[in-house]
Amino acid sequence: MKKIIGLALILTGINAGAQDLRSICENAHYATGYTKLHSYKVTIDWARISDHALVKLENIVYGKMFKVTKEIDYARKTTYELKEVGTFSHHQYVGALEELSILSGKNINCLYDL
Repeated sequence: MKKIIGLALILTGINAGAQDLRSICENAHYATGYTKLHSYKVTIDWARISDHALVKLENIVYGKMFKVTKEIDYARKTTYELKEVGTFSHHQYVGALEELSILSGKNINCLYDL
């Protein structure tokens, strides 16, 4: 019985340390006020994205979950500032942000309001 309780405590500790980007940004907003709530900045390097990934990216960025508040085009990169629309669940937004993280090569972070 002690082994089961010990294993449960270890697993709970491991899972408690792993937070998703949405939770990190929310916590930063409420703790410091330096980030905009439910707003993100994504930078896409077009040399690293395939045609199939481009379709996924456009479906997420220009879909119903996010509103593009700003789009800046550079020579080979584009930076998007996204705001959640707010009609989807926490888990749906976490999934979309994880997919954006994979597609962008981990170039997604909270949008700072300094």
